[in-house]
Amino acid sequence: MLPPGSRTSKIKPPRKSITNSSLTNTQAFDFNKSWDVLSSAIVQIQNKNVSNLSYEQLYRKAYTLVLHKFGNRLYENVEELIETHLLRRRTKLLSIFSQSSSASFVNVDEEFIKNVLSEWNEHLQAMKFISDVLMYLNRVYIKEQNRLLIYDLGIKLYKDCIIKYNDNEVGTRIINILINEIQKNRNGEIISTKMYITNIIGMFELLHEDNTQNDLSVFENYYQKYFEPVFLSTSNDYFNNLIEKFLNYGSGLKYLIETNQFLSDEIDRIDLYLPESTVPKLIDLMNNTLIKSQLDNIINFPSDSLQSWIQPIKDNIILGEPTDSGIPIDNDSLNYLKILYSFNSRIDSSCELLKVRLKDIIIKEGKQFPSLIKNLLNSGELGERKKPISPNSPAFANKWIGSILLYKAQFSKIVKDAFDHDYSMEQCIISAIQEFINLNAKSKKNNNDFSLLIVNPSELLSVCMDNHIKQYLKPNSIAGSRDKGITSNDASFSSIDEFINKSLQFLRFIVDKDTFEAYYKNHFAKRFLNAKGFNQDGSTGIDIEDFVISKLSEELGTTSLDTIIKMNMDIKSSRGVTSEWKNFLVENKDKSIIDMDLKICNISYWPNSMTKDYKKLSGKQMNPDSSTTFIWPRRIKHTIQRFESFWTIDKKNSNKSLYWCPKFGSMDLKITYPSKTFEINLPTYAGVVLLLFGPSYSLDSDSEVNSEDFNPFKDKKKLTYKEIEELTGIPEVELKRHLQSIAVASRSRLLTKTPMSKDVNDNDIFELNEKFKSPSTKVKVLTVSASSSTNTAGGDGRLRKSRDEELEDIESSIAEGRKHEINAATVRILKSRQSIYHNELVTEIIRQLQGRFLPNNSQIKRHLEDLIEKEYLKRDDNNRNLYHYIA
Repeated sequence: MLPPGSRTSKIKPPRKSITNSSLTNTQAFDFNKSWDVLSSAIVQIQNKNVSNLSYEQLYRKAYTLVLHKFGNRLYENVEELIETHLLRRRTKLLSIFSQSSSASFVNVDEEFIKNVLSEWNEHLQAMKFISDVLMYLNRVYIKEQNRLLIYDLGIKLYKDCIIKYNDNEVGTRIINILINEIQKNRNGEIISTKMYITNIIGMFELLHEDNTQNDLSVFENYYQKYFEPVFLSTSNDYFNNLIEKFLNYGSGLKYLIETNQFLSDEIDRIDLYLPESTVPKLIDLMNNTLIKSQLDNIINFPSDSLQSWIQPIKDNIILGEPTDSGIPIDNDSLNYLKILYSFNSRIDSSCELLKVRLKDIIIKEGKQFPSLIKNLLNSGELGERKKPISPNSPAFANKWIGSILLYKAQFSKIVKDAFDHDYSMEQCIISAIQEFINLNAKSKKNNNDFSLLIVNPSELLSVCMDNHIKQYLKPNSIAGSRDKGITSNDASFSSIDEFINKSLQFLRFIVDKDTFEAYYKNHFAKRFLNAKGFNQDGSTGIDIEDFVISKLSEELGTTSLDTIIKMNMDIKSSRGVTSEWKNFLVENKDKSIIDMDLKICNISYWPNSMTKDYKKLSGKQMNPDSSTTFIWPRRIKHTIQRFESFWTIDKKNSNKSLYWCPKFGSMDLKITYPSKTFEINLPTYAGVVLLLFGPSYSLDSDSEVNSEDFNPFKDKKKLTYKEIEELTGIPEVELKRHLQSIAVASRSRLLTKTPMSKDVNDNDIFELNEKFKSPSTKVKVLTVSASSSTNTAGGDGRLRKSRDEELEDIESSIAEGRKHEINAATVRILKSRQSIYHNELVTEIIRQLQGRFLPNNSQIKRHLEDLIEKEYLKRDDNNRNLYHYIA
């Protein structure tokens, strides 16, 4: 006989139909007789004794009872019979605990849930057989009356008679056993009940609480109502105990590692034990308890915290020897940061807390960079250092900018390897770096931490670029060979391109780009005016200035660099004029003319700090009552006059006035000393001073002597400082600087000074140094810096004043430029809007100008008042916060 429920078995209804009379005569039909047969069979099924049962006969019995309208009675009798059986089995299950003391079970709890599962499986198998016998009852009566199917009735009775009977006695025991086993597993104990736990939970899910509907899948089950709340509550207690345990380690790192390991293990457990509906609830509980409540404590832990994982990056960059690829961050630190990021992502997809704390740390460390770098450079650890380094020196600028770029590169690696390429984290890091970089000199007034050195990023970037461009312009130079900032191995196109790209990378951090433009304009002018010849890299044929300007124009726009572009046009024009001048001299064969490279600048484009005294310095006495002007040597004056005649040939430049400025440029002098003849390149001022000690025709004098009859080393011509000042008209500040360069500096001591000291005083006496020596016949005299001169100028501060005035001129130029830009933006906005409220206008002005600089409210307000006075706009008569455009 095929077992009931088999796909090939089919119980057919009786062939002989029951007559209508027999159907209506229920009195004549014996229900008890049929029920006895059925009940006996059900008991046999429950006792697993089914081999002698005839399922076809049993089916017909049930079929007949339903046809005779005994469906309700049959249903209730079956329910009662199953209930009785289950209550008896429940008693047997509980007897396990009473027998445990005598039977000495190895694990009573395990034996109990094992028997519960056994009873459950046997009951389900029995209900399957019983359902097959009562198939017609299911199809007709139960369907019509909308009652539980026999199989589902059996599940409900199992829940009511075994699990929940007597105030949920068995169910509570099972739940406690399961929770206890799970807690053991959490504590690292090996348990043998894993499969039992999974099967018990599967059983709980089938025990539905609502038995009034056929669609039971949408209603709460025993697992959800009883087990899950207890499990989550005990889990919460367990997690809180874990927090206390992990915090007792006294290490944020230890807490991070232990918690991460527990979370990983717990996820494996819940994947094995729990249904999908509980997984997100438990994960939320873990996230909120273990992570959210403690995340800030982990980040700010006194030891082994975010600060300690980030700090080695800064220390390695500053104290180490980084290459272009940087110093790789420690892999352990990367792993810790990865865990920390994953923790933050669990409770907040935007990771706001981590961003805030990381930004604070980066800003705090970034503020320390200037002081640390200055101390390191002054200590001599990066090379011999004889005197304190200035915060605006090329060495400092290169190291600071290079360190920041490496710092950024390391954080880019962290974003990639630890922060899952999170763009928002990248932007947070960029914002932090930008913030500490732009704590420029204006912040000094509000800087209460005197251990921090505040620097101007715009000036330092310009200094750094200026230094590298000068290195590239040197013959056979290897730019950046000694600094680890913006580096290049040789003066090739690729190295120049790499240098400018790194410069642009740093420029993007600078907020006030107009400030950088002002400083770059100043350095650009000095490079051109002080350079010997014209700037071009001989090894590549690249006009470096052109190349850099083109790259800056791509980044900042040609409008922003308009003045620098026009300055560069002056340079190109000067090349052409120089070429024409030299051709003119060749054609006229005038040997009395001094060879010179001309640098002709349109005064309106070039920095005011360099051009403000151009009339006085030119040697033209514009006002008889003014102080003495610069005096050109006679032969140089002759050359100047010849060029001015050439300049106005065919009246092509007759409408342009020429003013000669000795403040810039250089001279090449050939001097024969007793030991050797030297070719000396020195600044114009220094060259003019040196010519005072040569043949008399070099002075502005009517008398001339034959140079062959004059030997300055035999005559030992001596001049005091005051005499030199009177004969040249060189400004005091510049004269002292250049005298220090040629009479004090050991490597270029072309003159001797009596008394010999670092300071230059009014009564000092100078004469040619006949003992001058140099390993090379070609000598280049470098002018001491203004800051260096200040330190050796007797403390009067007059030399330092020169640099201060230059900075004031630059700041004045920046302020004037900003005034025009704010005014222009204001007028543009009002032209398009006609009327606008104050707050809207301020917001729009800032939006339009933020690519150049960030204007503050006081600046905007001041310029608005200026525009109102000039009648470009006016306030509304009734509302002072409303502006109207005046056409």
